[in-house]
Amino acid sequence: MTKSSTYLLAASAALALAVVGCDAGSTPAGAEGGVKAKAARWSEPDRYSFRLLSESGERGGLGKYRITVGNGKVVKAIGLDESARRTVEENPQDVPTLGILLTDVQKARAGEADVAEAVFAADGHPTEIHIDWLANAIDDEADYLITEYRELP
Repeated sequence: MTKSSTYLLAASAALALAVVGCDAGSTPAGAEGGVKAKAARWSEPDRYSFRLLSESGERGGLGKYRITVGNGKVVKAIGLDESARRTVEENPQDVPTLGILLTDVQKARAGEADVAEAVFAADGHPTEIHIDWLANAIDDEADYLITEYRELP
């Protein structure tokens, strides 16, 4: 085998591995081992905290938050950017719990939204939520990224 054919074989093998590694029908990028699910199997604990990035669409509540939940209600919300700070100050009722976000997914499914999905971590808590009522409409989508989730004592 010549030197150039060895390089060609190695490049072909690398390309094949790269293509095999691309799975177009699985979990969205950034889910880090998450699992798409049609129904949540996670029970909202009494107390927990998480970081939320709320983006996409023309709606209130956009921005980055640090949220603490107790007994199903937001007990503390910190806006980590200007938009979130404004929501916390002017419309604190718009700061969601994970339970509210999962209920929104269920309502979107029942209302036949084009996209209504949640991605869950191995322990069952949601890590991503995506809702888009009309895929061809502009600015009706809602995307959430949940990080730094912790159950609290």
